[in-house]
Amino acid sequence: MRQQDAHLMWRESIGVLFDTRLRGPSDEPFFASVDAALIGGVGVARTRSSGQDFDRSRYKIARDGMDGYLVQFYLNGQSGSRGGSDSIARPGDLYVIDMAQPLATSTIDHEHLSLVIPRQMLAPRLKRPDDNHELVLPASMPLVSLLRDTLGSLHKQLDHISVGDAEAVLSPLLDLAGAAINSQTSEGNAASVGHALSIAVRRYITDHLLEPDLTVERVMGAFGLSRRTVYRLLELVGGFSVFLAQQRLRRAFINLRAPEYRHVAIADLASAHGFTNAANFSRAFRREFGMSPRELRHLSAHHPTLLKSAPGLSATDWSQWIGLIGR
Repeated sequence: MRQQDAHLMWRESIGVLFDTRLRGPSDEPFFASVDAALIGGVGVARTRSSGQDFDRSRYKIARDGMDGYLVQFYLNGQSGSRGGSDSIARPGDLYVIDMAQPLATSTIDHEHLSLVIPRQMLAPRLKRPDDNHELVLPASMPLVSLLRDTLGSLHKQLDHISVGDAEAVLSPLLDLAGAAINSQTSEGNAASVGHALSIAVRRYITDHLLEPDLTVERVMGAFGLSRRTVYRLLELVGGFSVFLAQQRLRRAFINLRAPEYRHVAIADLASAHGFTNAANFSRAFRREFGMSPRELRHLSAHHPTLLKSAPGLSATDWSQWIGLIGR
């Protein structure tokens, strides 16, 4: 196969996650391979590829609707940010990408192990679920080393392990991933209790997100907490009002892309998501996502994604089922 054709095929496959550009001249030898499996809704992959740029723009995020985390270990090569961050992921480091946030990175020739995890499966295990984008944790950290070894062992067994056994180890693997990501800070037991309570409060808010009577007072009553304690528990996510508005905007983002909501006026959708003023909703939406609700709806209508239900997909069509993760 010609180098140009090989790269075009790669771009079409990896395009479910990233837009790519080669780092070197187009006539240089190009290689790429992916060995992947889907376990209980989580993608596990080993990837080898020539050096290139990887991008996820706000418009790509709007079009594909993927909402999850990419957790990676580079076995060789490295990845560095082109977006103003000085983060560089080197061999053995834990590298986290939030698929709902823009990305611009450059790699040299590389090989890495990856987990592609839906947000709803990992976020409840994280202290700060929205603050881990382009996080790099050094290879020498004990939990990072343990997660790397565990993921490597699982990948080596994929051709031999049963589906049931693979799914049985998934929850402990995600627990370990959460512990490794959280290990960037060291806190005592009291803080751990506070962390668990903070997660419970956030989950309560997301479970009752669109109910008009969802107030600080209601959260206080549901958990028997003081107003001050509620504010303290939500301090890392911006406080009650900021967290509530952000989560409602994210729910609106999902619904604006959904065909069943396409006939709903944006003002009515804004009201249903807790925004009584459509203009304020549009301004807040643009601040959060870099585009207006109308622009997102237009993008979604003219760039339809894969169906959520795709019976008959071959296990070798990794780019198709990876593209369904987190939707």
